[in-house]
Amino acid sequence: MVTENGTQSDGNTSFLRAARAGNLDKVLEHLKNNIDINTSNANGLNALHLASKDGHVTVVSELLARGATVDAATKKGNTALHIASLAGQEEVVKLLIQTNASVNVQSQNGFTPLYMAAQENHDSVV
Repeated sequence: MVTENGTQSDGNTSFLRAARAGNLDKVLEHLKNNIDINTSNANGLNALHLASKDGHVTVVSELLARGATVDAATKKGNTALHIASLAGQEEVVKLLIQTNASVNVQSQNGFTPLYMAAQENHDSVV
């Protein structure tokens, strides 16, 4: 269900959906309208997390350039680097590390991004 302001029941706004879809034009439109770049859904996932998961390098790059918090964590303590590492998104991982993402941060389960990538056999990320 989508509410009048475009928010789904899980807290995903049209901005978050655009980031997840890799729709840079829509993301930029929302940013031009002064949306909070670090806004998150019910699970604590923000635009950077969602774009990182699906490997949308251009969107990730733009979000970082415009001030997205690189080490923002979800409710489970996962950062964009955890999420990209788990998904095997090598280019996003490189970009996040170049932007000084913490490589040693642990999720609530005590997992680092490196551990998560290794668990999923994402050798190119490791």
